Amino acid sequence: MVISGKVSKINAKIPVSKVDHGKKNCDVDLQVPVSPSSSESLEDEVIALRARNKVLLEALKGVNESATALKKKHFDLVWFARNRYRYPNHGASKRIQESEEHREDLDLLKSDDGDYHHGFQAGVLAASRMFQEQSDILHVNDQDEEEKLMANSIKHREKVEESKTKFERRRSLPQVEAGEFPEN
Repeated sequence: MVISGKVSKINAKIPVSKVDHGKKNCDVDLQVPVSPSSSESLEDEVIALRARNKVLLEALKGVNESATALKKKHFDLVWFARNRYRYPNHGASKRIQESEEHREDLDLLKSDDGDYHHGFQAGVLAASRMFQEQSDILHVNDQDEEEKLMANSIKHREKVEESKTKFERRRSLPQVEAGEFPEN
């Protein structure tokens, strides 16, 4: 039986309420190093953290850019599927129909399985909106004071929760209104 990181010398079961949970029974160090143990000094650890932070920011920037591109593409397709008969002469309809980028997807939307493909496009649109909102941390600045960083962290966490909630709502009905036209 293991209690607080030590092997008990007794084979009998001990009620949890009778076990001493104090520090003296624990050999496990609960402090987890932030960087690999090869760091010899605090300066090395700060350098490693800054490098890791830079890589993570670049990765999030890439996710944000990909989500933005997917959002635009799938917004066009969802809008077209919903409004192609309502606005056949609109500039957005013509641009989407003549676009090489959308050619294959438009053929699928016009096929017998068009409803399935429209649902798929709507789902990808909702997911790309969620990932775009969640990965947008570019407003966080390296030179910010600790209080501002903590406030931004809390704001970002709230934004992530809000985007998850929006995603859950959009799964059933993506927000693509007829009054909202795709960008040219």
